Amino acid sequence: MEYQKILVAIDRSTHAEFVFHQGLQLAQLYKSQLKLFHAISVSPMILGSPGDLYGQRLNQVAQIQHELIEQEINEVAGWLSTFVSYAKQQGVEIETEYQIGEAGYWIRETAKKWDADLVVIGRRNRSELAELFLGSVSNYIVHHVKCSVLVVQHPED
Repeated sequence: MEYQKILVAIDRSTHAEFVFHQGLQLAQLYKSQLKLFHAISVSPMILGSPGDLYGQRLNQVAQIQHELIEQEINEVAGWLSTFVSYAKQQGVEIETEYQIGEAGYWIRETAKKWDADLVVIGRRNRSELAELFLGSVSNYIVHHVKCSVLVVQHPED
């Protein structure tokens, strides 16, 4: 099977570069289009004391959250551009995308919308207990996308 569209989903862990290179090598082999994807997670903000339940600080919290998200978007855009430069030097057609929210959902939606043939994703080496409570993005992707999935395990794990 030849892959024409390869979606590489990376997070900002130390394994991201390794996962990217696995997808890049496949894109070179199959002369595929490559899309690099990252989901920006939104951290819940503490709204204040129980006496502030009626929203006195909600506007302030929303403004802070908005500023934090904008800062993260700027950092992610710069970070992804380093991968783009490298891929272009290697002769691979590449584009990037990021979305704000839950990684599994956005990877699935991006793969479907872009009509990916293959999703390349890393796997964190969580304990069974952590995986039970936190879930696994890679496990979710394997079970919810309609194309092939390559789950990359870093050799040091």
